[in-house]
Amino acid sequence: MLWNHWWNLVSQLRPACARNKTFLWMTTCLAGMTIRRDMMGVTSIVRALGLTAACYDRVLDFFHSPSLDLHKLTVAWRALVFAHHPGILRVGGKPVLVGDGIKIAKAGRKMPAVKRLHQESDSNTKPEYIFGHSCQAIAVLARAIGERIRHPFDLSHSRGPRLLQSRPSHAA
Repeated sequence: MLWNHWWNLVSQLRPACARNKTFLWMTTCLAGMTIRRDMMGVTSIVRALGLTAACYDRVLDFFHSPSLDLHKLTVAWRALVFAHHPGILRVGGKPVLVGDGIKIAKAGRKMPAVKRLHQESDSNTKPEYIFGHSCQAIAVLARAIGERIRHPFDLSHSRGPRLLQSRPSHAA
């Protein structure tokens, strides 16, 4: 019953995939992330599902596939969370969102996604600008089994999709 419920939820993410093959690889990756015991990236997905070594490259290809529309996936994920999670924390009828970001300094200037970043800091020991990656995330707060949990809502990278800036006003 648990896997049937899981499938019913995951199948609602289908509109994000341009092809059925892409959707099947996405469900494979999600199943692997659901049951894996370690956080060793793609390797943990392949190991958890007992896939052959040849599947490693296929899973990597999926994560770079133009057939997966990240914006559509984000919209479908938001709808899924709000439609099916009973414990979303609300204040005045509106969901509570939390956000955070990090800037990670990198030594190379020609590395992918490395750009010049301004650092806001009261400390004069830090340089005003660094070269590195900037990552941001937004999550919706919810209750589950007596604890507060965060459901990832949007993720953004300094050179990736601009999800945080393009959020519809009703989501905020």
